[in-house]
Amino acid sequence: MNVQTEHCHPTTVSTPYDDVYYPGHVYGLTHPNHLATIATVYGMQPAPVEHCRVLELGCGVGGNLLPMAFQYPDSEFIGVDLSGVTIERGQRNVAALGLRNIKLLHCDIMNVDASFGQFDYIIAHGVYSWVPPVVREQMMTIFKQNLAPRGVCYVSYNAHPFSHLRNMVRDMMLYHTRHITGMKEKVGQARAIMKFLSEGSKANSVHGAVMRDQCNRVLKVPDELLFHDDLDEGAAAFLLSNVVEDATRHGLQYLSDADFSRRYLAGYAEEVRATLQRFPESEFMARDQYQDFIDGNGFRRTLLCHDNISLRRQIDRDFVTRFHLLSTLSPVDPGVCLTDDSAMEFENHDSSRITVTNPLLKAAHLCLGRAWPRAMSFGELLDGARALRGGEQTDDDQQTLTDAMYILTQSGEVSFLVSPPFLMKDVTDRPQASLLARRQAETGPLVTNLLHQTVQLEDDRTRHFLQLLDGTRTTDQIVMEMTEKFGPTTRIEQTGGAGQPAEPQQLSTQEGVARSLAMVGKLGLLVA
Repeated sequence: MNVQTEHCHPTTVSTPYDDVYYPGHVYGLTHPNHLATIATVYGMQPAPVEHCRVLELGCGVGGNLLPMAFQYPDSEFIGVDLSGVTIERGQRNVAALGLRNIKLLHCDIMNVDASFGQFDYIIAHGVYSWVPPVVREQMMTIFKQNLAPRGVCYVSYNAHPFSHLRNMVRDMMLYHTRHITGMKEKVGQARAIMKFLSEGSKANSVHGAVMRDQCNRVLKVPDELLFHDDLDEGAAAFLLSNVVEDATRHGLQYLSDADFSRRYLAGYAEEVRATLQRFPESEFMARDQYQDFIDGNGFRRTLLCHDNISLRRQIDRDFVTRFHLLSTLSPVDPGVCLTDDSAMEFENHDSSRITVTNPLLKAAHLCLGRAWPRAMSFGELLDGARALRGGEQTDDDQQTLTDAMYILTQSGEVSFLVSPPFLMKDVTDRPQASLLARRQAETGPLVTNLLHQTVQLEDDRTRHFLQLLDGTRTTDQIVMEMTEKFGPTTRIEQTGGAGQPAEPQQLSTQEGVARSLAMVGKLGLLVA
């Protein structure tokens, strides 16, 4: 690691994050492969994720940055955070994994300067709205001075207009808990007063509807997040245009929202869609601002780059042919014929469904679902779909697939990446799960897969099974150890048909291990 940190002396200032742990998670839209993908779409030539430098401001325990470092050993990762307790915890995790390409520094953002060098990707998730104005100004300075010429910066923050409603109930909670300092009591009383006030408001009034909606949100938020995010007296929200104006003042420009699917306008009324589509390329940010007003958006994930970069806003329909495609789509009824125009329904991981009738597209969806979590190049997908469909190839096949993938990537049904994600292999005789996931499974049910997603393991049996996948055991040895610990049969939850409850099924340990290996592979936990 060649970062110079002599100016980043550990601070003795205590922060609320020292006393109340903020859980470290992965945030998929911050991943450098995703950032590089969005930049490439708009005409940039960003650094390849396999060889890049990444800086995260407010890295916490490293829950977001550490999995990236694990996936890309030839890239460099630096995280800074004001909470010494949190950084120490993260450093222990780094040491446990033996990673040498990541540093977590106990450092004030105000002390990050040019000596840190330049970074291809700078990430600031959940920081900008929760620091004083002077720190926000320093963050913009860092975005400019420490961002490589072709670099991309990600910054998230609470946004208006929705945050006006959030701030209304926040004021009520802060007033009620103004004399309380302990986290548990403060959070408990904040929820109690929201419940009291929402139930006391008139259900048939606008105010009552807002209060009930906000109360439901407050009741669902984990304690630590409610304490740090909603009950922080200094938290501030912004219009997208406010943040972009500050960025422009520092020599940066608006690249786009980190969520590419926000470009997709098919869900709006025809008049709204037509109006938004009339915005010229030069007013790309203004269109997004008006879209926020329409959606009532409350949280922004903004991408920035240097203002001397020429961006291309018009996206050709064939752009998908240059990326690697992923999808969790699976057929609701696998028995539907692929050689005719009969309807075939597919379900995504979020339970959304789409219906497909074209034989080539039915085959393409099957190919993508079967390949998951591996990505497919467009050419590989086209060849696979043709082979699965059978019959003669037609000159229209490529255009048919291009048009379909264009729509599905715009809507978010199909993901696309400029670099293939960290490769995963099929189950071998000595299967190996990610060391990161195995270590995480030792202490809890939440683990990170190789697609930078959080996966929840169902029970202690699954956690133990994952830890056995260290690459030294054969499948027979795994069966034997699972049998010794849990008995000769295993209870598998087998999903029923549409609308039917899942029915538990007793399987032999050997059958259970085979199914579990297939599940671990589909969850993206097997290493290359």
